[in-house]
Amino acid sequence: MKAADAASVVDYLIVGGGPAGATAADILRREGAEGSVVILSADDMAPYHRQRLSKGYLVGASSAEEMLVHPTGFYEAHNIDLRLGVRVAGVDTALRQVRTEAGEVIGYRQLLLAPGAAPRRSSAPGDGLAGVHTLRGRDDADAIRAAAQGGRSAVVVGASYLGMEVAITLRDLGLAVTLIEARSCVLPRLEAPEVSQFFQASVEARGVTVRLDDTVERFIGADRVEAVGTRGGETLPADLVVVAVGVVPTTGFLKDSGVTVDGDGFIQADAMLRTNVAGVYAAGDAVDFYDPIFMRRRNVDHWDNAVRQGRLAARNMLGRRQRYDEVSYFYCEIGDLAFDALGMPEAGQEHIGRGALAAHDFALFFVADDVVKALFSLGRPTGETRMAESLIRYHVNVADHRAGLSDPEFRLDDICAQTVLVLQGGGALGAFECGVVKAMESEQIFPDVVGGVSIGALNGAIIAANPRRATEALESFWRELTVASPPLPSEDLRRAAVAGQILMFGVPNFFKPRWMPPFDGGFKAWTSFYDVSPMRRLIAKYVDFPALKASPVRLLIGAVDVAAGRLEVFDSYVDDLTADHVLASGSLPPGFPWTLVDGKAYWDGGIVSNSPLDLVTERVGPDGKQVYIVDLFSGDAPLPSNMMEVLARRDEIVYAERVHNDLRVRELSDAYREMIIYLLSGVDPDTRSRVEQHPRFIQLMGDEAATHITRFQRPRSPGEPSSRDYDFSYDAITRHRNEGYNLAKRTLEEARLRRTPAQAAARQQVQVKSARHPTKGKVEP
Repeated sequence: MKAADAASVVDYLIVGGGPAGATAADILRREGAEGSVVILSADDMAPYHRQRLSKGYLVGASSAEEMLVHPTGFYEAHNIDLRLGVRVAGVDTALRQVRTEAGEVIGYRQLLLAPGAAPRRSSAPGDGLAGVHTLRGRDDADAIRAAAQGGRSAVVVGASYLGMEVAITLRDLGLAVTLIEARSCVLPRLEAPEVSQFFQASVEARGVTVRLDDTVERFIGADRVEAVGTRGGETLPADLVVVAVGVVPTTGFLKDSGVTVDGDGFIQADAMLRTNVAGVYAAGDAVDFYDPIFMRRRNVDHWDNAVRQGRLAARNMLGRRQRYDEVSYFYCEIGDLAFDALGMPEAGQEHIGRGALAAHDFALFFVADDVVKALFSLGRPTGETRMAESLIRYHVNVADHRAGLSDPEFRLDDICAQTVLVLQGGGALGAFECGVVKAMESEQIFPDVVGGVSIGALNGAIIAANPRRATEALESFWRELTVASPPLPSEDLRRAAVAGQILMFGVPNFFKPRWMPPFDGGFKAWTSFYDVSPMRRLIAKYVDFPALKASPVRLLIGAVDVAAGRLEVFDSYVDDLTADHVLASGSLPPGFPWTLVDGKAYWDGGIVSNSPLDLVTERVGPDGKQVYIVDLFSGDAPLPSNMMEVLARRDEIVYAERVHNDLRVRELSDAYREMIIYLLSGVDPDTRSRVEQHPRFIQLMGDEAATHITRFQRPRSPGEPSSRDYDFSYDAITRHRNEGYNLAKRTLEEARLRRTPAQAAARQQVQVKSARHPTKGKVEP
């Protein structure tokens, strides 16, 4: 390829005009991407929802405009350059260039490959005859609809999701339909014989003839198909044929590009949807990605997966470093029956059903090793499906809930999906968190996720590195942070002396002053008062950082990118965490210097938010959690009486946790849900049922599993000094640790007395899960 002109270099170039590409462009703009965004689409129509082709569009009930992902004018309004009818011929990743079939060379800074897939054609003779169709695009649907208007009989090859939908739609158009499937059941990907038999009977009751264990050996006709000959020896009349036997990725243009594709042509991507080439991402039907939920490579050819992968790929192009740990959805409408299939049915070793298929009110759990791997849901409550998604995503042990899984009245949100511990920053007050953890472990409460900021990040790293036995390590860590205080006649004098000592000489195992440099080192321009290199050595003593990815406790810590001015999340299941990542979260200016991580400078995450609850819910979702929050700064305080107290109170307000903001957002979302439910109450039952089974409805409206929050509020002591957060004296650290333990024990006992029977069962599940499922975190390739 020739070098592209500087003017033709695109900041974010997207190859593919399907749901993945359109969603990625939208997210790039929503999340502040500057520079040019270009979509190269081989289609002549703006991105649209292809899943509607086999339903409303094929029967003429919906128009092309109604299928658009974004309304007319969206791309221009958001400064997205959508180029239709542009086919890509090649990619040169060494030069960062894309070449179109028209010969145009386009440079790029970052590239998203979302080319999608094409229908797999039949290998039988006569496949090229007129009247033999596949269904992938609007032109295909137009051609099938036109053929159906003058036809009397049709053959659909393949009883997949698409094949079943097309068969019913053609039957509704008045054609005699025969459905041929090479395997022994319809919907074979469900891996559920009872469900397959139900849907076979359903389509047969609607007049569709089903032929199993049979294939098409030839298409018969001169210029146009007139019949098909089957392996079973039948000759079936056919005015039209629709072949629905899968898809093949449209990745031929990647030959010699340097991007790795497998033997079937699927683009290889990791859990963050990165290809093997820096700056090149992949999303959608053409991608074989590493799935951290099932710990294997997968390809999921469904529109919901494409949308979600497009969303995440865009965020990672912006440097978010998030992994794709979403549970895959398949949504299908067969006549008036709409259902969802979540997860990986083939991973299940046994089935547990609830409800009745005949009543169109049925769920089937696919279970292996006491963990739900997949779900089939027909007519079941939205919240139930959403909660089942959490059970799959977080590998929740359901050994003690087998009877409940088979009971249609048993609420899944009575099973606690995850236990979360949220730790704030607060310097020496972090010893209070040490005491809280000791109390929790004494009650057999062990976190699955720890979110920490500043000193909370240091404590959190030790907890993640020492699952189920963090108390001993934390207490040893805090003993090494203490400094001796002189024996003085009053507490006020002791505190003043310790404060002066620490301000002048630092804390030996934490930080040392910069005004005592080595004699041969000279002086440099300062950006901080202290050096934290002692803490780098100390934290490495208590945390085996390379082992964090395999810990059953996921660690999430927040730090502020100094140059960009935004909060970044470091994730132990995504990032290769080091001591620098943890120190970055506690680099509070101007006392401490920024910490460099991968060449970027970071300050204390508490500058933006001292409550990691928001970053935790962003990564692991808000549903079905038992959250424990350690609040180091009291919300109420008397008015300051001197300048030091003014500065201390300012910091309390700035760094106080922001749980109340999160609760207000939840109240607003609940109000929207109530409005949607009200609007649906005026819709006919069949339409409402289909809407409620739609993945988007489930993901937006199914947020019903309660998140229970327990707060451990550190009490303010009378006459508490402004130096409390840097008083690392033995007396202060011991007092904070004991206060944390005693308060947590009281709070947990009070919560136990208030707990409902359902909450008690969930609480018991926390202990069962911790005991029976000790290794949830896995190392990604």
